[in-house]
Amino acid sequence: MNSCAAGKQITQMLLKADASQLEWRTKVFLSQDPVALREIQNNEDLHSDNQKFFQLPNRTIAKNFLYRMIFADAFGERGYSSPAYAYANDPDFCHVSSSVRYWEEVVGRFFQKYPTIFNHGVSSIRTASETGLLINPSGRFYKFAPFQYPSGDWDWPRTNILNYPVQGLAADFMILARKIAWRTIPRSPEILFISTVHDDIELDCANDPVLIAHVGHCLEKAFSSVPAEFERLFGVKVNVPLAAEIKVGMCLHEDSMVSLQKYLDNPACVVI
Repeated sequence: MNSCAAGKQITQMLLKADASQLEWRTKVFLSQDPVALREIQNNEDLHSDNQKFFQLPNRTIAKNFLYRMIFADAFGERGYSSPAYAYANDPDFCHVSSSVRYWEEVVGRFFQKYPTIFNHGVSSIRTASETGLLINPSGRFYKFAPFQYPSGDWDWPRTNILNYPVQGLAADFMILARKIAWRTIPRSPEILFISTVHDDIELDCANDPVLIAHVGHCLEKAFSSVPAEFERLFGVKVNVPLAAEIKVGMCLHEDSMVSLQKYLDNPACVVI
């Protein structure tokens, strides 16, 4: 039921700013893969392109596959067979194929398209295993040590080596986005910061399209300003743009929210 059909006056709305492709953009920045950089900087539809390049059945699977590959361990003795085995047995992917060989070929096409991401994974594991340390451009650092399997074999925590720097730098980007949003969104009883969860910022706002348009613009600006703020604070140029998708709704459930533009075109479209 929408607000018009209900005949009720909705006085408050929730706004949510979701960082767009946060971990992927962070991984691309750390690896400086030229193909991935071009796709992001030119705002290309990489998921549709990847569906064709990886030879996957649809865009959604290509999108989910890409995000899983950010942390895929393809750099040990098992190589591509390690992530391939995971895809072949994952309910989100095994309906496409339960063949490890099939997924090895898909993983191979991923690194064929993004070879610098492969090189970055190899370099990260080598550096961590030689020094026990990885340092992010923000100065955040991670210490690693070998661990022993129940079988008695020793290995380095390659998944953590691949995961922690990306998640940590993504968190640093989000800290700056929140800081800029807090600094630029007006202090008002009609606007309440209510939560920040991983890669989003959530606010309660009076149901005033003019006010919501302004807050939405401030949120978009907060994310797009992160690279310049990062360079100002840490002296490192971020050549990957950051962005956010702004949604409006009566609750934070994704299916109950609409895009900021759709709300502004018709405030009555929000579902109760």
